[in-house]
Order: sequence, then C-alpha cells, then structure tokens
Amino acid sequence: MKLKRVIYELYEVDLGSLHDHPEWHEIDREIFLEFDNGEKRYFSWCNEPVQYSVGVQEHRFNVNEPDHVIDASEWDMWRGLIGNEVDFISHNDSNQILELRGQNSSVYLSSQERGSWLADVLHISITLPEFGS
Repeated sequence: MKLKRVIYELYEVDLGSLHDHPEWHEIDREIFLEFDNGEKRYFSWCNEPVQYSVGVQEHRFNVNEPDHVIDASEWDMWRGLIGNEVDFISHNDSNQILELRGQNSSVYLSSQERGSWLADVLHISITLPEFGS
C-alpha cells in the first residue's frame, strides 16, 4: 500500500503548536494515514500495552468529531512519505516510539510532551527521539 495522504483530526487547542517548530509538534488528539487502496490507520496516544503509549488502529480513537480536520500531506515532514510504501516500526516494547518509515524518509510518533515521557500527547517529529531523555 502506498501512502496517499495524512490527515490531522484536532482539538481547538492543538492548532497553536502545529507550526511553532519545523521539526516537531504535539497534539492531544490523533492523525490518520490514508493509503491508495482506501485503507486508513489512526494513530494517537493510548493506554495499551502501557498507560500513555503510541497506538495504531483502523478506526478513530476518539468517538467525538474533531474541532478541525487538516490535510498535512504537503507539509515538509510528510511530503517524503507520500506515494511510498510505509512500514510501522516500534522502537521499544512499551510502544513509546513508532517510526513511520518510507523509502527515503521517516516520521516518528511518540508519547511525550516536550520531553516528558508517558504523556497523553502525540509528539510527531522528523528525528528519532531518545526514550527517557
């Protein structure tokens, strides 16, 4: 499956941090990846396998409609993955860091808030975070 687009489903509070740092941002809600065959994968912080880890599933984590829906496919951090096969690679047993790896680039999802790990926030970055730092 090739990645077709990246959609952010956001709370109002999430809008403020999206463009503060070009290499990373943090959201309280979720994103989804849509592939060329129509399949979707949703990513958010969740409670399994440990409290405050990165989760992936085929449907929304949040039952309520988002305040904002933004297509992030053309953003610099995502552009290198669009049109590519994407692998999901976990970097530790507690699912604190999930790498979305394409042919020439990666985006990293982690459960941290400004370096404080095991958080109810989805940290999205272009560099691999160091767990525990």
